[in-house]
Amino acid sequence: MAGPPFRNVRGMAFRTSAKLLGVALGVAALAGASQLGLAYGLGVVVLTRALDITMRDHWTAQLAWVAWFAMTAAVVGGMAARRHLPKGSGAGTRLATSVAAAVGAAVVVPLTMQPARSTHVDGVQPVLVIGICAALGAAAGIFAAYAALSRATARWNFCAVGIAVWVIALVSVAPGLAPGKILPSVRLGVLDADFLSADATKRTALFTMPALALIAGVAVGWSARRRGLSTLTIALAGLGGPALLTMAYLIAGPGSADDQWQAVPYWAAMTSAGAGVLGSVLAAVLRRSPAAHPPAAPSPNRPPLPKRDAQPESAIARAAATAAQRPEEQLRPSDTGVFSMKDLPSFDGFTPQQQQPPVPQQAVPQQAVPQPPPVPQQPTARGRAKSPRGSRQQPNQQQQQADSVADWVSGLGNG
Repeated sequence: MAGPPFRNVRGMAFRTSAKLLGVALGVAALAGASQLGLAYGLGVVVLTRALDITMRDHWTAQLAWVAWFAMTAAVVGGMAARRHLPKGSGAGTRLATSVAAAVGAAVVVPLTMQPARSTHVDGVQPVLVIGICAALGAAAGIFAAYAALSRATARWNFCAVGIAVWVIALVSVAPGLAPGKILPSVRLGVLDADFLSADATKRTALFTMPALALIAGVAVGWSARRRGLSTLTIALAGLGGPALLTMAYLIAGPGSADDQWQAVPYWAAMTSAGAGVLGSVLAAVLRRSPAAHPPAAPSPNRPPLPKRDAQPESAIARAAATAAQRPEEQLRPSDTGVFSMKDLPSFDGFTPQQQQPPVPQQAVPQQAVPQPPPVPQQPTARGRAKSPRGSRQQPNQQQQQADSVADWVSGLGNG
């Protein structure tokens, strides 16, 4: 009973895998052949010519283009196959897809070895050398395709740097497409235009690729930061495209001419990967302006936080503030520093907190409250000097006033 459904599931998985690998292989082969055809047509790559020992670096520059074409074709195949990746696919599926893309990119090998048969370079076997460079580029394309399948930032950087390299190549060969003009030898990632002097061309060969990698790293890193990606992903966003340039020049080599025609861009390519990472790291660590982070609006479901007032200076004011916040609690003597009647101890079951029952008003005889006797005031003569005898009478007057008040209080008690 479980056989046919199980076979159907296996058949669907096989068809999905076949479609995924077929797309990666076919698109990569198409991308490699298309780039070679465009390069042959525009004169970027010219393999049917004879070069002596002094022009050997021009042959080395062609090898860098061929290796870069193979790696770029693998990247394009991986990007196309990503749309057909099943959800939840693991690293094994992406690795198999990357290998299929590299196999498709290997179409560059026969497409470059065939025209290289008519090429003559002193001291070099052109067919073997160009075949090895194309194969190494396709092998390196496995890692490039895997990065394109795994990280969106890698895809963005591959596209940015690849488009920029092709734009520089078109600008370099555009003047040579006019009738009667000779096509110049164009190096990978270098502005080799006829309207530039030899010194300017040498300077551009040194700074073009690092500057391009830095700008692409900043742009892609900033885009990744705006999307809220992790700091590590943002910091590595500028590595993909410049890494292909570095690998292509590593495969081709620095050349051997005395004028360093190929050595200058070789060392520039060695620094381009670091420049790309530097740009993305700057985008990751640079702080934004305060206006980029507006204050978050308070949630309507969250009660506002109480305001924190200044602390009272005295103990009584602090106790009053505490009582106002907690009306159900009574002030303690330790809060105010003043004892109340509630704080007195009880004697024989009687506490000051107990109240006496009210007494009817009729039972209490109304008695007149005696008034304290007036205290006579001693007249003082104006303009008369004070004598020591008058100073001794002042304590006697104060004693008389105290005795009068005491007699009045005792009279209240007797009443």
